[in-house]
Parts: sequence; C-alpha cells; structure tokens
Amino acid sequence: MGSTLPPRPTRVFVDTSVLFAGSLSGSGFARDLILAGSRGTLDIVLSQFGILKTRRNLARKAPQAVPFFEAFLASELVRLIDPPAALVRQMATTIALKDAPVIAGAIQAGAPSLPTYERKHLLAQAAMIQDEYRIILETPEAVLKRIG
Repeated sequence: MGSTLPPRPTRVFVDTSVLFAGSLSGSGFARDLILAGSRGTLDIVLSQFGILKTRRNLARKAPQAVPFFEAFLASELVRLIDPPAALVRQMATTIALKDAPVIAGAIQAGAPSLPTYERKHLLAQAAMIQDEYRIILETPEAVLKRIG
C-alpha cells in the first residue's frame, strides 16, 4: 500500500491591503489568513514590491504594527517572487498602473487566488481578471471559507 501525501496548501498571492490589515489588527480575517500561512494551511507568496509598500504604509500610518509584520517576514514561511518588468508593463495595459505589479505577481507565482480588500480597482475588476488571467480575486474571508 502506498502512503497518502497530505494535500498541498492553497497558494495565494497576498495584496498589501491584506498585509496591512492583518498586521494592524490582532483579530479578523486578514490576521487569520496570515496565521493560516504561518501554520502551513496556505502557501503565501509576496513580492518585494508588496513588502516595501506594506512596510512604508505601516511605518507611516501604524508604526505599532511593524513588529508583527517583520516577525511574519522573519518566519520565512512566505515565498518571495518578483515579476519581470515586461509582465508588469503588459498588465498595465488592462489594469491600473498601481495594481499591475500585484496581478503580475500573482501570475508569476502561479497563484490561483489573490486575497485583497482593494475594491476600487482590483475587486471592481474581479470578473475581467478571472476571465483574462484565471486569478480569483477575493476577500480573506472568502479564502478562509473556501479552504475550510
């Protein structure tokens, strides 16, 4: 009899809005998503762009949350990728320039899910992004419900 391998964790490319919220609050769906990554339930992928943006925003708006974010990064439980500039430029033809690196990162990571709270550009274009790039944009709550 062969052994049964445990299922691979769901890969997600996490948007900075979720990283910010999960670092700021000690509870809630964004924090739960980050903790799911820490437990290995989710395979969390980030880019240097997202890390730098989150660090900058936390330092400016919520410096008390920086230690949690840095501890999360230091745990080495996240994968880091950086999409090529050509892919970011390609995404910028259909996605707002500020969000093009996010979609490019999810594509580069091979992540079928992109948890975000960014409603104005990302969630507003969720159907188009799913049709064009096969990436599901969803809230952290939706991700957590889906993985059970």
